[in-house]
Amino acid sequence: MQGKLNKRIENNEKVNDYLPVVPFPKNMLLEITNVCNNCCIFCANAKSSRKKKMMDLEFGKKILKEAYENGTREVGFYATGEPLVNMDLEKFIAYAKQTGYEYVYITTNGTLLDQKRAESLIEAGIDSVKFSINASNANDYLLIHGKDDFDKILNNITIFDQVRRHAPKPVNLFLSCILTSFTQEIKEEMNLLFKDIVDDMFFLECVNQGGYMYEINQRLAIGGRGGYHPADNICPMFFKNLYVSVEGYLTMCCTDFQNYLVAADLNQEPLKDAWNNQYAQKLRLAHISHNLQGTLCFNCIYNTNKKIEPLTADYAVPFDYENFDSTDSINRRIMKWQQAKSDDAQEFKTGG
Repeated sequence: MQGKLNKRIENNEKVNDYLPVVPFPKNMLLEITNVCNNCCIFCANAKSSRKKKMMDLEFGKKILKEAYENGTREVGFYATGEPLVNMDLEKFIAYAKQTGYEYVYITTNGTLLDQKRAESLIEAGIDSVKFSINASNANDYLLIHGKDDFDKILNNITIFDQVRRHAPKPVNLFLSCILTSFTQEIKEEMNLLFKDIVDDMFFLECVNQGGYMYEINQRLAIGGRGGYHPADNICPMFFKNLYVSVEGYLTMCCTDFQNYLVAADLNQEPLKDAWNNQYAQKLRLAHISHNLQGTLCFNCIYNTNKKIEPLTADYAVPFDYENFDSTDSINRRIMKWQQAKSDDAQEFKTGG
């Protein structure tokens, strides 16, 4: 593997100074939808009570223009949803490239990325596509993704690789894989499946995603490591990246499923002003001083499920943190998967 993806991630993790007021970011994620056509076992999307919607194209163009004028040069079109669900994705990409963005990318589960869509993405000017594939066989894929699409994914990623090889400019193809306690030994299998197709692979362990998935600790976290562990317990996201939600809010986290870390409504406040407004500074100070109690960040970093309050109550979608839980559905899915494995083993043993 060439290490391209890992190198980009390492570079993006570097923060020179942890200060309340920080320079305008080079990188932005624009959540063009919070709709997802998968139901990953470790993801909070399925239980999120935010209204499902698509980002308005004209609003997205406005944000892209504002961010670029202030120094942003990289943009990804995803966050808590599946970007290919939004049929304006190619228009967002084309506008970003026309504006001057140097690097435009998406992360996708890939189920909608057939040949026609691959060609349209490349024609729009995309620079890289990262497939999120979290299993190495059909049974495990159904467990993790909640969809029986493993063969489709293998076909779609092969098609994209073939299409990109005829593109007028280089297009990177990456793969990310979230490991769980049931799938932690699949790295070698994934390498065998995809080493001749993708430019780089990236493996992560499943965690208490953005502080919203504490229940993964019971059965999915590997070795009890369910929390996010940034250096010095200071999350670098708030200091280096822009995240704009589908509603048009500046949120301080890319996995803010209930808008508990919203700092501003960008329909009302200029992006440049919002980036260092009082709410953004308040959250950065909380991280710098390690005084995160009562915030979503505390639950994320310290892997707890304590009572929390939103950064700005007007934009949050309130939830009962004690009952915002998907343990039952996780357990049902695991039991079904274990039964299928048992049935397959029995069938093999009897020669059926």
